[in-house]
Amino acid sequence: MSEQCLKYLNFSNSFEKINKRYKLTEYKQVKVLEAVINAHMEGVTLSVLDLILMKEIASQATLHSITKLLIDSKLIKTELCKEDGRRKYILPTKLGISWLNDCSVMLISAHKK
Repeated sequence: MSEQCLKYLNFSNSFEKINKRYKLTEYKQVKVLEAVINAHMEGVTLSVLDLILMKEIASQATLHSITKLLIDSKLIKTELCKEDGRRKYILPTKLGISWLNDCSVMLISAHKK
């Protein structure tokens, strides 16, 4: 097997270990967390409705349950809109940002090996 293939397998295994540590068991959970963190990093306010309508990730019901799971896992949080109390925005928590940092460190170290 080529060295590139081994690097990829090591990367994949490391990524799975990080996700397991943060109790991310499905690909869709990772995609939702990435969407929340990406919006936050770009300075975009992401509402719960915006997230629930991301049909490229999953159905509305699935996105709703994933959102609840990520909130319960303390990877994301909601904040009420100051102008309209009926709207909620979704933000990553320190733990969610920590997941991203762990993934970044792992990616950099995998590239160096």
